[in-house]
Amino acid sequence: MTTNSDPRDITRRRVLQGTALGAAAIPGAAFLSSCATSGTGDDGAEVSNSGDAENPFGVDPETPIEVVIFDGGFGSKYADDKQGHLSLYAEKFPDAETTLRSETDISATMQPRFTDQEPPDLLDDSGDKKIAIDTLVNDGLLAELTPLLEAPSIDDPDKTVQDTLVEGVLKPGIYNGKVYALNYAMGGWAIWYDGKLFDDRGWKAPESWDEMMDLCAEIKKEGIAPWTYAGKHPAYLWDSLFTLAARHGGRQVSADIDNLEPKAWEHESIKLAAEALYSLQDKGYILKGTPGINHTDSQTKWNHGDAAFLPCGSWLANEQGDEAPEGFVYKAIGIPPLEGSKQPKLVWSSGEEPFVVPSDAKNKEGAFELLRIMLSEKGSQVFANLAQSPTVLDGLELKNEPAKALASLVTDAENAYRPQIVDWYSDFKENVEPVLGELMAGETKPDKFIKFAQKHADAVAKNDDIEKFEQKY
Repeated sequence: MTTNSDPRDITRRRVLQGTALGAAAIPGAAFLSSCATSGTGDDGAEVSNSGDAENPFGVDPETPIEVVIFDGGFGSKYADDKQGHLSLYAEKFPDAETTLRSETDISATMQPRFTDQEPPDLLDDSGDKKIAIDTLVNDGLLAELTPLLEAPSIDDPDKTVQDTLVEGVLKPGIYNGKVYALNYAMGGWAIWYDGKLFDDRGWKAPESWDEMMDLCAEIKKEGIAPWTYAGKHPAYLWDSLFTLAARHGGRQVSADIDNLEPKAWEHESIKLAAEALYSLQDKGYILKGTPGINHTDSQTKWNHGDAAFLPCGSWLANEQGDEAPEGFVYKAIGIPPLEGSKQPKLVWSSGEEPFVVPSDAKNKEGAFELLRIMLSEKGSQVFANLAQSPTVLDGLELKNEPAKALASLVTDAENAYRPQIVDWYSDFKENVEPVLGELMAGETKPDKFIKFAQKHADAVAKNDDIEKFEQKY
């Protein structure tokens, strides 16, 4: 095991993570020109890119490859050797043994393997129990991915792999100016509805908050609850609050909150967003009992037509599996903007599912080639079909309907942003998130919620023991 001699600048890394898709674009050549050309940590064997369109990394066709996938909302079928990515790898290297392991606790299962210098060749370091990537980088345990990004793409060898990606998706994986993690899934948050239900009832998806409220009144008259949500998990509500506010006042409203600016929570756009969410319960537009149900219960009730709208992330369709009745059509919109919104098309979106190549992997060349296959049109269609979500490959016409619905929202770099306060500051999240749930349940008035949030943001800002990060767009 090797240890980096260079201390990483954690604050800078977190700025890059925070910008995600929403920041100003960094041209690929600009930041990659300063990256090392090796595909390993500071020590160890290198992976090089020969530029050969067929086998740029010099993969040994008989060397086994092991892949570990986080078994979460996207499942692991997309990576298997039957229909998934490893089946595509086996087509190219039929003499190589392929092994897929799926885990729900990446930290518990993978940390001992890193310690023993026996990591897998490719790791999906995701989930609540993932290993902090900056820790792996600091310890020199990850290969740097420039050779992959500079290699010829499978579909058009005249373009590099990086040329084919959605603008900005590499930023969360940049540490100290180098790319160590590739966020593969193009994810985000949306307001979901059943296209068939809407067609059958003659309803049109609202394009403004006023239209949303008018439609909610109509839906309620039809005996259907307009909204439901994961009541026991108010984390699902941050998108609705922040995106309403950021659409109304612009990205800077969200950035000021992330940066713990004084009185950021008192901005008029935040007040209007909080009042809008409160009004849903106040007008009786929330499915009865919603504040007490979990995410799967709310999703199932929505699938069965008990409610028309559901705020949720990009994993929704795949997580629900066969729960949706025949004919159900997953459709997604961003939360409709308030009147007078400055950036009415903003969407909380970014790459997710970070894949890393351990520097001690036995087949780094194979891992790089597997990532290149995953980032091909065929590999991306496989993920879209089996995980029902788009990848970071740009401009691909998807066949899977839920993936297509989400891609129309989350692949537009111009209108992307990513709030970070609840990721960066656990003290804030733990205190304020339950009160956000109370706001949506009609138990806490908007002005009280705002004062409470500002109080805890100020407490974090004044606490010198808490490391501070910076959001920039």
